[in-house]
Amino acid sequence: MRTMKFQKVFLLSRERRRALTMEFNPGATVIQAPNGFGKSALLKSLYDTFGAEPHRIDDNWKSERVVSAVEFAIDGVVRTIVKSAGTYAIFDGAGPGHFQTSSVSSELAPHLAELLDFRLLMTDKRDDVVVPPPAYAFAPYYVDQDKSWNSAWTPFKGMYLSDSARVLADYHSGLKPNEYYVALAEREKTKRELGEVQQRRRGLVDAVSHLEQASPDAGLHLTLDDFADETARLVAESQRLHEREVEHREKLAELADVRSLWSAQLAVAKAALAELDEVFASATHQPVDVECPSCGEHYSNDIAARFKIASDGDTLTAVAQKAQEEIRKTSTEIEKVQSNVAAVAEAITRVQAVLSVRRRDISLGDVVAAEGRNSATRILRRRIEEAETQIGQLTARIDEMVAEMNRALDRKRSRSIEACFASHLSRAAQRLDVGLHSGSSITLPPRARGSEGPRGLAAYYYAFLHTAREYGSATFCPIVVDAPNQQGQDREHLPAMIQFLVRDRPNDSQLILAVEEAVGVSGEEATIVRVGQGRNRLLSEEAYDDVAAHIMPFLTRMVL
Repeated sequence: MRTMKFQKVFLLSRERRRALTMEFNPGATVIQAPNGFGKSALLKSLYDTFGAEPHRIDDNWKSERVVSAVEFAIDGVVRTIVKSAGTYAIFDGAGPGHFQTSSVSSELAPHLAELLDFRLLMTDKRDDVVVPPPAYAFAPYYVDQDKSWNSAWTPFKGMYLSDSARVLADYHSGLKPNEYYVALAEREKTKRELGEVQQRRRGLVDAVSHLEQASPDAGLHLTLDDFADETARLVAESQRLHEREVEHREKLAELADVRSLWSAQLAVAKAALAELDEVFASATHQPVDVECPSCGEHYSNDIAARFKIASDGDTLTAVAQKAQEEIRKTSTEIEKVQSNVAAVAEAITRVQAVLSVRRRDISLGDVVAAEGRNSATRILRRRIEEAETQIGQLTARIDEMVAEMNRALDRKRSRSIEACFASHLSRAAQRLDVGLHSGSSITLPPRARGSEGPRGLAAYYYAFLHTAREYGSATFCPIVVDAPNQQGQDREHLPAMIQFLVRDRPNDSQLILAVEEAVGVSGEEATIVRVGQGRNRLLSEEAYDDVAAHIMPFLTRMVL
């Protein structure tokens, strides 16, 4: 089992130029401050950075528009996750690359699931199997002050998937370990593939059925071999038909190119004639001596100059007439070639005649059609057989995954898990002065009234975490507990409760505990940190420059 620990948290409000940074003890850290000084905001920010939405965030804290970053380690591998304006990024200290997304459910959740070895799968409202949001990975480890001291398995908002409490208890306790959900994922993937193959097979079967209905077997008992001579004639005539068609197409293409060239030449000649007509008309209305308005040079506009313009026009006219003549000739040739297409029609008629040759009242056309139908049917039936083989393989794979899931639910192992939980719950209840009833189980916390209720939940949470530490398969995350002084714990029970939370945590686990007063615990057992500058003042101006210097390089990489 992997182990995750929070190393540092960085909170930055650029609008108000305030910030906070805190380093966490790998063992136990006790955060101490009066109510309203921001203890809960700090703890909620840890999980909010990971895409697990807390139940309630004060408007005052929202107005800070905080950018948050959490440095964390999984089995010693350090990474930093940053949340800024709805965008999440995870940076690996080993290189410049990073993961970034604005989608919690579809992208961040699967990425964190891979990091945390969190293989749980659940079913959404559309009966699709999905990786649950990050809140489901952290649910056993966070005891928030808003919901967790009244009911279990509800530390975050958005835990919308059905039967969440039971599924989470089964998974994190190890009753249904990773192996079960890995097999489940493979089963669901294979079921989707099976559905696609079955649908393809139905389509092939329908195609064969339609083909047989459209061309029913008319009792044909002849084959193409019985029409050997006619078949040879059919092939030869088809080849001649193809050659003639190629000749016609080549000739038509050549003539079309010629006509296009003459058409272009005609268009040029006409345009030039139009310009000359304008020049000649202008010249006849000008005096014999013409002065250029631009340079002042004088030019002669005598009869000879005018005659030269007219001569150029005659030349262009001749060119245009020649182009028109060539276009007419080419068009006539095109019509002749097109008329030769009739020869192709005659060839088609000869092919039809060959197909009409009959043997025992069966035409060659019937045999050709039947042969084509039979060939298509054979191909379709071969593909149906391939699909059926694939269906058998996929069905066997599904059965194999079901067997794997059943092996993961070993009854002997389940009894050991339940016994482990019961033992830890009994011990915790005794330490916290909680009376147990017969209805308590690994999925159902003890019920109690008054101040005994929160202590009973604390006993349940720690019994469950000890069990998860021993039998769970996902990464064991930091334990974060907010405000255990609920329902008026007295001077005897509150110190005992805080001592229990610090001293009785699972081996090699990290605890971050937020309290008003660190009663019952010493600085040797935990790092005790005071936070807050006053009511609603968790962040300070003094920390801004250092925190900004640390966070800004991450933000820069997120926008490049």
